[in-house]
Amino acid sequence: MDRTILDPAMAAAFVRRLGERIDYNINIMDRDGVIIASRDQSRLGSYHEAAHRLLESGGAIEAVEPGAGLPAGVRPGVNLPILYKGEAIGVVGVTGEPALVEPVAYAVKTSVETMVELELYKELTLRRQDRKNLLLNSLLYEDEAPRAGTAALAAKLGYDASLPRAPLLMLLGEELDAGESLKAVKRCGLHGPEDLSAVTNQGSILVFKAVELGKGGLVSAFESQVEAYLGAAARALGGRGRSGAPFRAYVGMFQNELGRYRGAYRQALWLSERYPEGGPAPVFLHRRLSEYLASRIPRAELVDAFASLASLLPPGFAAGIGGTIGALVESGFNAKEAAGALGVHRNTLASRLEAISELFGLDPRLDPRGRDLLSLLFRFLDLSR
Repeated sequence: MDRTILDPAMAAAFVRRLGERIDYNINIMDRDGVIIASRDQSRLGSYHEAAHRLLESGGAIEAVEPGAGLPAGVRPGVNLPILYKGEAIGVVGVTGEPALVEPVAYAVKTSVETMVELELYKELTLRRQDRKNLLLNSLLYEDEAPRAGTAALAAKLGYDASLPRAPLLMLLGEELDAGESLKAVKRCGLHGPEDLSAVTNQGSILVFKAVELGKGGLVSAFESQVEAYLGAAARALGGRGRSGAPFRAYVGMFQNELGRYRGAYRQALWLSERYPEGGPAPVFLHRRLSEYLASRIPRAELVDAFASLASLLPPGFAAGIGGTIGALVESGFNAKEAAGALGVHRNTLASRLEAISELFGLDPRLDPRGRDLLSLLFRFLDLSR
């Protein structure tokens, strides 16, 4: 059996947690009788004679009674073997009057043995998991996942952690199986060895797509590569679904640091919640950036910024002209798309824009900062309804 099966770090964490609940000193010794965990930090690494004697004898208990004849460094208490599959892998000791601490020692022994079994089972289970899924789980869901460990796992899998990758969240049609769809997408021809992919807990496909970005045309190159990949993925799935597309796609900002992948994934989730209808074209975060940032502003801050302005707006503004602003915001101030979303002629939209310009004294068609003001105002009015 592996002599390091009783992990010192695991034992130390156990003693630390247990020490918050009981007052007795607890020691855990390895198979050589060396203290690897203790509430008394000064004893770490020291030799525990009673533990070694217990291991050598194969006994079930070693009690050290108090008395004047105890060797230097030896304290009264109870020591019990830690067993795994019937074999002693270490010793747990509790310091104190043996008659008093024996029940505590047995309780600690049982807890340590259970902990060892659970940790080993967890380790075996993790080995059976797909390591790519393990990496994505670490990146997206584990709050305390060590960055160095995640980077090491990525490197072991052959991924270049510095490559820019963008989260592509594909919400599948009900007729498609997520697992089989992901297999098809990975065969689409544009899915490369540096692309990270998995099926999410919600049954969607998530791909962190590696993109090649040079010194010029950063945004356009990013968009074109993502659109080409999603087009190939749709063809691989047979083009089934609404508007001839088998999925609705949402794209967060690309990242070149593993620690930012979770935030980028949440961007894609936010897009999917904000634009549930989607469409045949992917929804990019950078084209909805003002609205996204506005959604992150605490409501109290929006109230302080816009409540007074909103109080001066004409009655019914939010449902009338405000709806036009909303369509413009959601279309990225694209007049053609906004008119289509409103179901009005572009000339009608132009008249409404004139009314907005007259009311606010700014023209969002010509004033980018005016667009920001109207975007945030719409967000405030949307939250106030």
